[in-house]
Amino acid sequence: MQGPKLNLKDVASAADKFLKAYHSPNKLPIPIEEIVEIKMGIALYAVPGIKPLLGIDAFISSDFTQITVDEKSLLKFPERTRFSIAHEIGHLILHQDWYKKYGPQNIDDYLTFHERIDINSYKFIEIQAHTFAGLVLVPKDELLSQIKLKLGRIPNREAPEILIPVANDLLDIFQVSGDVMLRRLQREEIVKSI
Repeated sequence: MQGPKLNLKDVASAADKFLKAYHSPNKLPIPIEEIVEIKMGIALYAVPGIKPLLGIDAFISSDFTQITVDEKSLLKFPERTRFSIAHEIGHLILHQDWYKKYGPQNIDDYLTFHERIDINSYKFIEIQAHTFAGLVLVPKDELLSQIKLKLGRIPNREAPEILIPVANDLLDIFQVSGDVMLRRLQREEIVKSI
């Protein structure tokens, strides 16, 4: 089975629409948990052992009414869990129709889901959801604003080390991992891709 056909522009547009619908500008960090539970009415559940069982930190139910996160990840890696929640919302926003038709219906089905989907399609779907999550948690305008505020300018394809003096501030402001921040900085061509 093939995945949905979306390009990077489609994903960026969907992230912008999501933020406009659910988030007030200039409020950081993006309150993804509140957006999901309060504004979208999707239940968040922390369950022990999801990561060891399925090899993932979170998943969204096939009816899109709940997101289950690994309890240990939630407690030890809150930034990663925030990203995982945004990633699952990416599947809802970007892949809802496809997931309803082809997605796993339960945990047992999830275990065999990967055998039914074309590996390249699966990778592409995951990249789309990752990209969506990064764009939602680290919106371009807010990122540029914070960098300009902290550095007095916006670097253009410079070495990542240029941001060392403000790196921890950016991670605290956006409450994301260093990997997520680096990918966003590279995507916006603030720092060079490594």
